[in-house]
Order: sequence, then C-alpha cells, then structure tokens
Amino acid sequence: MKIGEVAARTGLTAQAIRYYEREGLLPRASRTHTGYRLYGPEALNRLAFIKQARQLGLSLEEIKRVLDMSDSGRAPCCQVRTLLAGKLEHLDRTIAELVTLRDQLRRFLSKIAGMPDQADASDHICRLIQVAAAVPPDAARTRQSR
Repeated sequence: MKIGEVAARTGLTAQAIRYYEREGLLPRASRTHTGYRLYGPEALNRLAFIKQARQLGLSLEEIKRVLDMSDSGRAPCCQVRTLLAGKLEHLDRTIAELVTLRDQLRRFLSKIAGMPDQADASDHICRLIQVAAAVPPDAARTRQSR
C-alpha cells in the first residue's frame, strides 16, 4: 500500500506517518523504483496501536519504548499499565487543581463584582486584580450592598 492508502485506512495524515517513520515508531517502508513508500498490512496494526496510545495520553517517547519492548520479544503490557496508571494519577491531580482554581475564581469574581472600573489615569494596571486581591471578602460585600 502507498502512504495515501495507509493514511486513509488509519485516519492519520501522510505527514504523521512519515514522522512516525522518521522517529522510529514505524519501520522504514520499502520503496518503489520511483521512490514511493510501500507499506505492508503490519503497518496498519502498528499505526492503529500508535493512534490509540496517543488518544490514551501516551507520549511518542513512551509509545516508542513500548514498541521497542514488543519488537524485542518482551510483553510490554505491564509497562503500559504502569504508564496509564501514572497518566490517570496526573489527570486526577490536574482536575483537583482546576476545581480549586475554579472555586477561587468564583470567590474572586464575587468579591470584585461591585468594584468600579479604574480611571484611565490610574497607577494600577488593573485595579480589580491589584487592589481587590488585598480587600477582605467582607469589605467587598459591604461595598456591593451600598
């Protein structure tokens, strides 16, 4: 199969396939006498694996290590399990940090809701950030109720 057919069958771009080949994730394709790459059916399996691994959050470096293990006859499943568990832990931490940030932003927006915009001649870049951060929440509520 030529690269265009492989691209169509895998849903990857020809550019991505060439990149994976350059980076060693995909063995070098044989070439026609005119220089076109020719791929066998095993390339479809490998590219499907790479695509799915990317969708699960594995980096190309991580995928290459897994492929190298498999190519050398070792089962990489334990390594894959460890990598994916690490990705999940990282994602859980990121989600927790984002929830905390969202809550902080809600509190901050509530705190600055009643504050007026600054005048153009102000020394502050943005009064809402520079001054409101120092205003206790109760003071902001008192201003809002006036």
